[in-house]
Amino acid sequence: MKNKKFKWIVIIAAILTVVFIGFKFVTYRTTNKTNATEILNNEIEYTVSKDNISVSVSESGSVNPSDKREIKSEIDGTVDKIYVTEGDLVEKDQILTSLKSDMASDSQTEINGIELNIEKTQRELNELYKNQDDLNIYAPVSGVISGMDIEVGDEISTNYNIATVKDTDNSYVEVFFTKGQFDKISIDDEASIFMTKYLSTHSGTVIEKNSTPVQQGGGTFGYIVTLKMKNPGGFSVGDLAQVTVTNSQGSYEGMSNGKIIDVKEENITAKVGGKIKSVNTENGKYIDKGDIIAIIEGEDLALEIAEKQNSIAKYQSQIEDLVEGDTIYSPMKGTVLQINVSEEEVVDRTTTLMTVADLENMEVVIAVDELDIDKIKLGQQANIYSDVYPDDKFTGKVAKISMEGKSQNGITTYDVTVKLDDRKTLMSGMNVDVEILADSKKNVLVIPIDAVHRLNGNYMVTVKDESGNKKDMKVKLGLATKDKVEIISGINEGNVIVYNSVQSNSSEMPGKNVNIMPGMGGSRKGVVVTK
Repeated sequence: MKNKKFKWIVIIAAILTVVFIGFKFVTYRTTNKTNATEILNNEIEYTVSKDNISVSVSESGSVNPSDKREIKSEIDGTVDKIYVTEGDLVEKDQILTSLKSDMASDSQTEINGIELNIEKTQRELNELYKNQDDLNIYAPVSGVISGMDIEVGDEISTNYNIATVKDTDNSYVEVFFTKGQFDKISIDDEASIFMTKYLSTHSGTVIEKNSTPVQQGGGTFGYIVTLKMKNPGGFSVGDLAQVTVTNSQGSYEGMSNGKIIDVKEENITAKVGGKIKSVNTENGKYIDKGDIIAIIEGEDLALEIAEKQNSIAKYQSQIEDLVEGDTIYSPMKGTVLQINVSEEEVVDRTTTLMTVADLENMEVVIAVDELDIDKIKLGQQANIYSDVYPDDKFTGKVAKISMEGKSQNGITTYDVTVKLDDRKTLMSGMNVDVEILADSKKNVLVIPIDAVHRLNGNYMVTVKDESGNKKDMKVKLGLATKDKVEIISGINEGNVIVYNSVQSNSSEMPGKNVNIMPGMGGSRKGVVVTK
């Protein structure tokens, strides 16, 4: 009987234990569920207001000079002397180093042969220059054109008679002198010419002497001297003139009166053949001495001249390669960054001797993700930060945006060059962080980005009125950062909006759609930053 009673006690105790454990379990579940509901219902109210918002793109890169040049050897040889050290400031065309050539001493024979080639080619070039000038057909004297029958496009030969020029400005007188007088008279001697018909005296100049004797009668011979004088107008062919020629040896009167002869004419001939390019006068026109009558085309001649000039340049380059030694000058103003050789070191044409760079103009090239490149524009301001100088602020501007992307591991980036305004203490090769201010707006409606949710493809915000009623309002978004977003339309300043503050990673929590907000760019590197 006792055993049976004990058995019931044990059964009852077991049942009570199970009931107690079940009660505790239910209580635990209820408590946790209540807490979760509190988290989900942790509602935040926010009054819509105006604020500033900006979007920046940040990447890392290294500082480098905008202009950096490697100085290479121009000959095969050895380094003779180095005139600079690393870190030296140098001017353009300053001597950096000198080299000694390895060419044998008998190279002088080769040099002499090249110099002869240069001399020969230069003579040919000078002749071409002369021929080039001959393409212009000049008037030999002043006067009136006649007999011209050429037109543009005509083909003419060398010595072709272009036209005739009549010297209407001057009159010409022929007079006979004795042999003794003739021998003492020279070209350009001055003369006094008395025109007997007009009783006027004029000055003239001896322009021509004919040494052929002409019988004058009575067994005497005379020698013709031709003089030129200005024609005042009115003189006629055959008018008589008394002529006296004066020079340092004396004065000499003609054997008899001289006579005015017909107007002097000079033929204009082409010195080279070719096609007429232009004609600058016509028959009956007066021209001055030296005027261009016509021009002959000279494309072939210009090509020959260029070929000869190129040949001479090549010959001179060959000599420079053979001379003993070479001096290297700085191609720019800058700083010697690195010296790669030492004195007496053997070098060839591929050897980089040293590097010179302009450290006053520095830049940083950063790789910007394709999702953010559309935000970058030329001239945008940039802030540059260096871990080496954390207290210094460096600034710059976007100077270049590459039009061709680089793909790696499925990610495409574009090189963006930021030029520093002032490098201050930054040195070439230092790593920096670059923040480009892509866009910004001031005094616009801004709300927390967590307050925005998606509904049927639209962006929505929950607005609470004074009575506590809630209503989802469709909004249009502007700039957005990871924390806040600009509201372009849909709600007004002063509206109260409500949203849940979420601390859970649950996929059902608000804020899940932040990555697809406009203005965020969806950057893989999280480069969009708010200010």
